[in-house]
Amino acid sequence: MTQPDGRSSSALSRRQYLAAFGAAGAVSAAGCLGDVFGGGDAAVVLDEPSDELDSDHLPYPTHGESFPDFELPDPIAGETISTDSETLADQTLIVTGFYAFCPAECLLLIGSMAETQRVVVNDGYADDVTFLPITFDPERDTPEELDDYADEMNVDRDAGNWRFLRPEDEAEARAVVDEKLAINYEQDDGAGDTYEFIHNTLTYLVNPDRYVERVYRDDDLPVETLADEAMTVADAY
Repeated sequence: MTQPDGRSSSALSRRQYLAAFGAAGAVSAAGCLGDVFGGGDAAVVLDEPSDELDSDHLPYPTHGESFPDFELPDPIAGETISTDSETLADQTLIVTGFYAFCPAECLLLIGSMAETQRVVVNDGYADDVTFLPITFDPERDTPEELDDYADEMNVDRDAGNWRFLRPEDEAEARAVVDEKLAINYEQDDGAGDTYEFIHNTLTYLVNPDRYVERVYRDDDLPVETLADEAMTVADAY
């Protein structure tokens, strides 16, 4: 079922839900939101996936856990973006780590993110879902390189919901990408600018309240699933 503007109505909007009760009912309704969104956990919209790993044994935030705050430059837009900034308020986020010189994994990762962006934009969610790929190779991933990379990967920059984030230096990249997001990377022994990184892949789907809805661990993201789940989360706000 779709709404008049073409959006899916698969998830009830929290705003619509609270508005239906008015200001007086909002307080009592708040305690029931967990029953409407996410099977008893008011922090999340999506149910816990059946294949979710035991979070007690994971080094990264997973379903229903708080997403870490960070602040990083968007060199193409010429501004600094914070996960708790007004710029990203009410935004559902898709966050990952990559480097533009990656010869394999990141091509799949960013390529499937760009495909997901197209689905989201075509379905009318450009103003609700924001993509935040963070480079952990700021030395080579200059603003100019990232600008060219966006074109190479067919990113829809006119949509306004894709931001390449670039730490100022290796220390900042390590603090955010490795330590906060648990996207681990190590440089190999290549000489000059020919080095590569050995790294794992994690992509986070984060709701506007900054709780983790999903963590995708594959390089080749499930485009239709990711897009559908991102839009379902966005619909709930």
